[in-house]
Amino acid sequence: MIEISKMGSIDTGLGILLVALVGLGMICVGSTVDSASSTVRPRAPVIDDISCDTMEHLDMHIHAHLDIFIHGRIQTVPSDIGIIDNECIYWMHTHDDTGIIHIESPEKRNFTLGEFFDIWNQNFSTSQIFDNTVDGSSNSTLNVYVNGSKISGGSDYRQIPINAHDEIAIVFGKPPDSVPTSYEFEEGL
Repeated sequence: MIEISKMGSIDTGLGILLVALVGLGMICVGSTVDSASSTVRPRAPVIDDISCDTMEHLDMHIHAHLDIFIHGRIQTVPSDIGIIDNECIYWMHTHDDTGIIHIESPEKRNFTLGEFFDIWNQNFSTSQIFDNTVDGSSNSTLNVYVNGSKISGGSDYRQIPINAHDEIAIVFGKPPDSVPTSYEFEEGL
């Protein structure tokens, strides 16, 4: 940052050039420039202290699996959650639609189910999944299971930690015939 008061005087031509470049958006703090179209795009926002970086990190590298059931039917967890093509990748993301959550972070810390849904930009709380809301009827219950164990209904589901090789199942309404207790990860994951 240039502090004019400490510099004394600034060359008028340089000052005009700086003002013109800032005014035209050529100096882009917090933005990226798409070289193909020369358009300026804002940088992806930091979400829940999780940034979107230009590469994956390996200081913390774990995987978990997420299943979502709505009225007994499995819902697809889409590919590329947390990935912005040709720009960046959030520390928590998916690569495909298998339900595997990848956590590849530059720092070791706890990551939660709520943070994943925030990056996905989907509704999730103790009383809601997507557009499905608990309303007190027997058809609108919401439960979360981690490795087959039901999480207490009084818990804040958003704060459920995601640990290596967890099998997380979210069940809204009618449960499936059986709730998964584990997931067979490929070797190396």
